[in-house]
Amino acid sequence: MAPSASAEWDRRTATLDQWLDAQVADPAIKHAILHLLQGVRDPSLPSSRVVPLHLCSAFLSQQCIGYQGLLEGRLSVQWAALQEQYLQSRGSQRSPTLWVFRLLHQLILLGFHMWEHRNSVQHSEDNVQLLRERSQLVNGGIHSQFDMGPTNLPKVVHSMLAVKRRTVLNKPLVDREEWLKLVRMERTAYRRALAPQRRILHRFFHPALAP
Repeated sequence: MAPSASAEWDRRTATLDQWLDAQVADPAIKHAILHLLQGVRDPSLPSSRVVPLHLCSAFLSQQCIGYQGLLEGRLSVQWAALQEQYLQSRGSQRSPTLWVFRLLHQLILLGFHMWEHRNSVQHSEDNVQLLRERSQLVNGGIHSQFDMGPTNLPKVVHSMLAVKRRTVLNKPLVDREEWLKLVRMERTAYRRALAPQRRILHRFFHPALAP
């Protein structure tokens, strides 16, 4: 995971840890679930050796389903029975079935939030790349205008090319785009204005041969 994704994951799993405590989850089950979730980041991490013997079957069953399955709400049916045993040992009247449904919801939310975070990061990175490409394109256009010089530009616009090239290149992107747009428009307009004169001169110096 990228650093930002890793930090977001740690924050979300810490929230799940607190939620499990609030829902009176068997501490051993909580530890097992959180340990299994580490497999989403690194499949080599989870090991049944770190859980009590009575949880090994459920742990291995969940591994068979897959670590990613946790974020899709696919839980081993064995967890409900184990949570029920824990609640009975405490004399609690809480419903293990309801506990499982709520846990499924929390796990799906965890997966959704991570997917949403990844998309937001990707969108941000895409925007940075687009801005970089825009900047490179505009800078290339600015270099071209300076290389062409004031030729085919009205005198009132010559001052835009009288400054140092670096001065223009150091301007914010929006200002550079406006500068380039204006110079291009003026150069195009000037060429069009001169076109009729050039055609007249061309006909004068290159008269058509008489039939």
